[in-house]
Amino acid sequence: MPRHDITENKIISIYASFDAYPAPKGAAVHIREFSARMFAKYKSGLLLALGDETMPRWQIEDDAQIKRCSLKSRNFLERALEFAQFVHAKAQECDALQIAHFRDPWSGVPLILTLRKKCPIIYEVNALPSIELPVRYSAILPATLKKIKSYEKFCLDNCDEIVCPSQIIKNNLINLGQNEDKITVIPNGAGINAVETAVKPQSAPEKYIIYIGAVQAWQGVEILLKAMKLLRDLTEIKLVMCVSGSKARIKYLMKLAKIWELEDKIIWNLRLPQKEVIDWLSGAMFSVAPLTECERNLIQGCSPIKITESMAAKKTVLAADLPVTREIIRNNKTGILIRPDRPSELARAIRLLVMNPQRLTEIGEEAYKYIKENLTWEHSLNKLEKVYERAVHNHRNK
Repeated sequence: MPRHDITENKIISIYASFDAYPAPKGAAVHIREFSARMFAKYKSGLLLALGDETMPRWQIEDDAQIKRCSLKSRNFLERALEFAQFVHAKAQECDALQIAHFRDPWSGVPLILTLRKKCPIIYEVNALPSIELPVRYSAILPATLKKIKSYEKFCLDNCDEIVCPSQIIKNNLINLGQNEDKITVIPNGAGINAVETAVKPQSAPEKYIIYIGAVQAWQGVEILLKAMKLLRDLTEIKLVMCVSGSKARIKYLMKLAKIWELEDKIIWNLRLPQKEVIDWLSGAMFSVAPLTECERNLIQGCSPIKITESMAAKKTVLAADLPVTREIIRNNKTGILIRPDRPSELARAIRLLVMNPQRLTEIGEEAYKYIKENLTWEHSLNKLEKVYERAVHNHRNK
């Protein structure tokens, strides 16, 4: 049973995201942490997200309702617009809102149009569709991108506060004309308790390295697979892939691994629950984050949860040397950074780390210490609360 009255006319806070929730990816972890803190602070809340036929359309969880929109269209823009209509309809039902928070323009435009005069609105910018969509859909029309950019600008200009997970994203938003005082950087965190209680799966090989996360092109998975081609002589070392993403993309990567004769070196774990991912992470020698040197990572920016979670698990992270990774990792101190997009250098770095377990232990301990002192979810959520308090105060004093 809920601890408070959370019927529609008593909803105090609302969090909206054009993402499936729950789901086996970093975005869902972020949604869980941020929305839970919001709903606990305001004693009642409404989470609006995507769902599928296996998820209930409506449920009550602690201080919140979760309402899901199940979309039938496979066209991205049709899905986005249908979700926007869903958010608009649900927001209109809430008469007592004190604050609203959204993660994307499809959620933001209807919330701003509906709630702008009622309560402060927070825009959490983890990605900009105008940058990400051309990578996913190369045939997207310039006129469509122009329209999407106008939605982004509307949301940025009309929200009360902006939060983002990296300084690179903040710099990009400033370049787009936003006031830097309006933007608060809140890095992605990690759950220390979750990793401390993790147990290596019984089915896991004795020695393995791990990749965790989605499989879009900018993640650099192809670079990692190419590196593994150069490491066939390390017969005792496996690569565990705990991945999520589109079926077509995962199928392509698995086919690529087969063509490159890597079937005996790779263990594929698809769309695992977060708890199982952390269990696999706990038994790994180290973690790999081979991000590519592309516009999405360099200009837009990111803050990979796979890095913070690996560090919290006392695992050395071998990552591409990019501005976004340098925000989290101190090279040769709390992780290892190498030049991006170079399979041979990645392979060499993997080989050296496999041969030096003492170094892995030392860096893993330093990584854990850094996360515990600076980047737990509690650190991030305390910053988020201050943003909420400032937004509510300023809105009341307009």
